[in-house]
Amino acid sequence: MWQKNVRYLDYNASSGVSPYVRDQLVALLKNEEVFLANPSSRHRLGQKMQHFLYDSARVIANSLGGTVSPDELIFTASGTEANQTVIRSMEKDVEGMIIGAGEHSASHDLLPLLGLSFVHELPLLREGSYDLQHLNHLLSLAKESGLRKIGLSLFWANNETGALNHLAALKSVIQASGLEVILHLDGAQVWGKLTLNVADTPAQFVTFSSHKIGAPAGVGVIWKRAGTSLHPLILGSQSRGMRGGTENLIGILATRFACEKMKPMEFQLCTRPLQIRLEAGLIALNPDIEIWGWQDARLTNTTRFSFKNFSSYENWVELLDLKGFAVSHGSACKARVVEPSRVLLKMGATRESALNSVRVSFGPSNTEKEVDDLLEALKEILVKKGVTQ
Repeated sequence: MWQKNVRYLDYNASSGVSPYVRDQLVALLKNEEVFLANPSSRHRLGQKMQHFLYDSARVIANSLGGTVSPDELIFTASGTEANQTVIRSMEKDVEGMIIGAGEHSASHDLLPLLGLSFVHELPLLREGSYDLQHLNHLLSLAKESGLRKIGLSLFWANNETGALNHLAALKSVIQASGLEVILHLDGAQVWGKLTLNVADTPAQFVTFSSHKIGAPAGVGVIWKRAGTSLHPLILGSQSRGMRGGTENLIGILATRFACEKMKPMEFQLCTRPLQIRLEAGLIALNPDIEIWGWQDARLTNTTRFSFKNFSSYENWVELLDLKGFAVSHGSACKARVVEPSRVLLKMGATRESALNSVRVSFGPSNTEKEVDDLLEALKEILVKKGVTQ
């Protein structure tokens, strides 16, 4: 049964549509002077929409760094399409591919499908970031095998733990390898949460998703560094021939509206105190708890924790949902079988610990009271299960 007063703590899954974006869309659709014609049409209405599209791309580009040009952006229908377009394109241009163990399934699921002879998974360290020493080993192995050009696909921030990629150290490893490395960063979780300048990263491609920043789902964004080739999955005339189909104009406009109100520093100031309060409360509630990635740099809004007192799966998401909290455990449910988080397993978690884990991800509208209420709800559940008093 739907609960009207549900406390939403699953911001990493989807941010929802922000009030500002909703108001702007309603005003746009009510404006009788705005006719959402096909932006590719050559008549005046179509060219006016083309102007709307380019102006929106300019605002979106600005959110990715002051030097980013709208001509460097390619719009897709989702973050998944953006990731897979980039990886499939890289596969055509490189001699080997490395994909991180902590990637979203949109990228990681391509690993067994790649047709290259040199395909490897980059391991995670226990704190959640990538093992760059092992990356150095893999690049050395590629060089010894006579390869010259390698594709590398990694997260900028992990969606399950909030762990941040150490880009400066990553850049050093890439430069020291002596190989040409084409780097793709999945930036879905950092958009709106960190102040970005994609041009300052070592990446040739960075991908994003509209529903992580207060816009509706349905728009993915690829930033392509100038001079880098991209082979589209679908042939067509969009984005200078980089994608087929008519542009999702209203989705791109909504993304533009979300970018207009994007304030990463305010996001951090709102969410970091909630993260600190939650994690202190969790440790006080039950010392036998593991907070994943707390030793390393993380997003300020994400806490992933495991209860280690349980030997079999407990339905934490459902139990908390009944108490009015929307959280995640980040695992995939297939054929009614709940699987442990692949990311946590790759970080060294036991199956039981990975199964009995919860992800809380805050947004700017969450409050300290919601944190305290969540802790109280967890305490009630643990008391009922006889784990704590």
